[in-house]
Amino acid sequence: MGLSLANPRQRVVITGLGVVAPNGIGKDAFWDAIVQGRSGIDWITSFDTSHLYCKIAGQVTDFDPTDYMSSKRARRAGRFSHFAVAASRLAVEDADLVLGTVDPYACGAVFGTSLAGNGNIADQVYSKFDARNLDDIEITAATQVAAHAATSHVFMELGMKGPNSTSATGCVATHDAVGIACSILRSGQAHVMVVGGTEACVSPVGMSLLCKQRVLTRLNDPPHNAPRPYDDTRDGLVLSEGAGAVVLETAEHAMGRGAHIYAEVAGYGSSTEAQHLIAATTRGAELSHAFRAALLSGKVGPEEIDYVCAHGIGNRQYDIAETNAIKEVLGPRAYRIPVSSIKSSTGQSFGAGGAWQLVSSCMTMATGLIPPTINYHVPDPECDLDYVPNSSRRARVDAVMMNSHSFGGTHASLIIRRFDPYL
Repeated sequence: MGLSLANPRQRVVITGLGVVAPNGIGKDAFWDAIVQGRSGIDWITSFDTSHLYCKIAGQVTDFDPTDYMSSKRARRAGRFSHFAVAASRLAVEDADLVLGTVDPYACGAVFGTSLAGNGNIADQVYSKFDARNLDDIEITAATQVAAHAATSHVFMELGMKGPNSTSATGCVATHDAVGIACSILRSGQAHVMVVGGTEACVSPVGMSLLCKQRVLTRLNDPPHNAPRPYDDTRDGLVLSEGAGAVVLETAEHAMGRGAHIYAEVAGYGSSTEAQHLIAATTRGAELSHAFRAALLSGKVGPEEIDYVCAHGIGNRQYDIAETNAIKEVLGPRAYRIPVSSIKSSTGQSFGAGGAWQLVSSCMTMATGLIPPTINYHVPDPECDLDYVPNSSRRARVDAVMMNSHSFGGTHASLIIRRFDPYL
């Protein structure tokens, strides 16, 4: 008896990848930088940092939003919306998907963000308020600063009219967005979903707020030597900006058009510490719960995980909690599983970080290369796993666990695996 395809309408696959990041625009440039361990961190040059203790960030340069959206909309939109549209167009192009051939009401989008338009749009408004120059405030500023503006611009530029939402859960926003989109696809409300995260808070206000919280690194010189995930000399994160997007489709739709499939979305789980908006526990118990929920929802055994694409931002508490959670869920095998943080190269972009993890994990499966954790030189006794230090590694990877940790103690875990139609 021949094998039959397993639940093609209920299975969600990834068919397109799009990236706008400090160390590369487009999946190929981004991936080359990641596997080479090439940092996107540099001195901030777009505004005065003399009053800030942290003077470095991951900034997107050589970017023109009118390459991806109409000049009229680009003029009014926030930078986080520019990035979202660009990453979405790149992902749709990579998927070889002609949206005009698909019912627009069957095409949707969910984007995640943290600070939304509290970058260039809010900074401009604040400066005009300060100067009592209210007449010069852009008439659409109130809507352009809102979190849902990025998702709305993606719809307007790509001509989609289907289900849509915005996830505003900070660093876990993309993982949450994927969870939302998968539910929509499995319900039959859409065949295609463009999903991602976007952030543009490398700005005077954004940097000032984070310096006030003392969560940024003081390791300014040279810039590329920070952040330092899992390293015992780590002292905080490096803020960055950009966006990432993926095209999600039902397996039925993707195979029906002969699409290249990078991976299948297998499982998703979330949890929260319910303790503090900034400080985190180091036990890892709550993140362990998210891990297990993702494994359970995807019917994936912990022994099947080949690689962990970690949150790893260089925060002492977060890095320890993540290490403990991985050991709790994977047991003794945790010491034999590669764990790496691409944020050592990209910096921490809050809402966009999970999208970069997702793109990177798809490329790991496609190329057989695990990206390194750069700037790792002094082992921390409390972080004692294999963090793939400083150089990429060859390995066959069939299943990846990704995790993120956001303010408020929120955790999310996402699992993707190599697509097997007869699984």
